[in-house]
Amino acid sequence: MISLSAIVFMAAYSLFHPKQPRDGSYSPPSPHISLLQAVSHATNEEFQSYCKKYNENQGGFTDEWKYNEKGECGNWQNRYIKLHKRNMAILKQYKKDEFSNKIKIKDRPKFVSYLCKEVPKNSNRGCGGLADRMGGMISTFFYALLTDRAYLLNWAERNPLPLEAIWERPYIDWSHDPKEMELLFSNGENPLLGYQKVNLLNRKYDDLTATMFPNGGNTEFKDLWNETYVEVRSNRGFIIHTFQSSQKYKKILNNMGLTKENTFRCITDFLFRPTIGSRRFLNAYKKLFEMKSILSIGIQIRTDDNALANPQHDSNGLKKWGHFLKCAGELASFKRQPHHKHIVFFLVTDSTHLRKQFVSLNRNKKLAQKYLSEDIVKSSSMVITGLPLEHIEPDQVAKYIDVEDPKEVNKARMQPGVNSAYMENWLLGHTQYRVISAQGYGKMASFYSGEDKASISMPKNGKAKLPVCSADNSFTSFESLSTQWSLG
Repeated sequence: MISLSAIVFMAAYSLFHPKQPRDGSYSPPSPHISLLQAVSHATNEEFQSYCKKYNENQGGFTDEWKYNEKGECGNWQNRYIKLHKRNMAILKQYKKDEFSNKIKIKDRPKFVSYLCKEVPKNSNRGCGGLADRMGGMISTFFYALLTDRAYLLNWAERNPLPLEAIWERPYIDWSHDPKEMELLFSNGENPLLGYQKVNLLNRKYDDLTATMFPNGGNTEFKDLWNETYVEVRSNRGFIIHTFQSSQKYKKILNNMGLTKENTFRCITDFLFRPTIGSRRFLNAYKKLFEMKSILSIGIQIRTDDNALANPQHDSNGLKKWGHFLKCAGELASFKRQPHHKHIVFFLVTDSTHLRKQFVSLNRNKKLAQKYLSEDIVKSSSMVITGLPLEHIEPDQVAKYIDVEDPKEVNKARMQPGVNSAYMENWLLGHTQYRVISAQGYGKMASFYSGEDKASISMPKNGKAKLPVCSADNSFTSFESLSTQWSLG
């Protein structure tokens, strides 16, 4: 029988020298050394349990990815999977020009797709970054669920790469060819068909409200768009908005087991599963954040696109952004319980320079004490992923920033950065509390966390009054977040 010390050694080795997946899917680089340093502060029992997550046969950390095992995401999945399969089977017949006369017009299968098109060089109507896109994608499925439509999803091959290169499709196959669908359903003579475009890009709150809830709480989503196939372009969310605006849909959703807290995460994990290598990477961090002896505080600092576009000139550091860490320290002192042996501060940022300085605090305790109390410094670790930092719409950024070293947009070039963007966002959502920038990325992590009022939103203007981070009334509600940036 293999000894525990051998398991510990192999687990540590596998984190930093993982075997590549055999299916050829993308695999991220090894986790940052700060992860293992933080794990070493767990209780002996938790440390041993963590190391046993190493899978000797696979040569890597566990790639398990559980979903709804205890019904935490409700009871709607099987019904929707059945509906989706039925509609897709009939779609297959349509493509063969086979239209059964047994299908009643009112009962015909319907479809809705989310489309992120390639943006013309002279246009600024892009889908946006990850947060904008996630809000649009998840909300479009939310609409599909409430209107009994099969859901389809597509990013243009160069905007910045196909979604199939990022995620597995665990429960429904949302892949499709948008041009093929448009050509098929544009046949105006066949009553089973019909095609409609819906553009929700960059809508403001009042405008989106007028579109999605024209009759207020009495709005029937099925009446919004009547065609058989509806193609949606969107970077806006309306899930929290629906729970607030419609008691009818709130009751329907609650009966499904969905609430304003769990809907975003439950839909996200239903639609998307990370590839094997990404699951191993994510689990290595998630298992740390889940430890009872660990209090995990996420810190998300959005500097600006310049740090991503021209990293050689990145000068961001704690001198400018240290108030985020101070807030996190106050929050840690406020929320720490007797069972919290150690505190983990997990940073997500778009600045490589800031990230390096942050993680250096593990060694530079004198600098750390400028931002954290002595007690917190002694019992905390700074953790980062070390993943590559990229904007997922570099061509759009280049329209307003002079990029000195432009990179070609292709799958090989963009795959690491796009995977990093969602992986860090999901990990941020797995921390117990968060201090976030008042923009879309941190908001999406808050929604993904499934915990309302567990994030403190820092003012965008550095001169604005900072929140008191040791008070419950400083936490931002989902309702408030849903009115900002890409809405919700």
